[in-house]
Amino acid sequence: MMQPLVLLARAWEMIKHTKDVFLSPATPVPVKIVLALGLLYTLSPYDLIPEWVPVFGVMDDLALAALLIAWANKFKTPK
Repeated sequence: MMQPLVLLARAWEMIKHTKDVFLSPATPVPVKIVLALGLLYTLSPYDLIPEWVPVFGVMDDLALAALLIAWANKFKTPK
């Protein structure tokens, strides 16, 4: 079982890698568009499930953010 701090550190590294993928000139434009639209959706007040719905209102945003971060981490960035 992983400790909470290890999980938080791993999540932070994945978020930083996602940012690097988005900002990299080597990343294809369609990937950048999907990441940008996903970020806009998670930050937008207009959702498939409104925020005022208990638990599920926030869960759809968190699930989409997690999926986008996991997807972006499949891409390599030039170093």
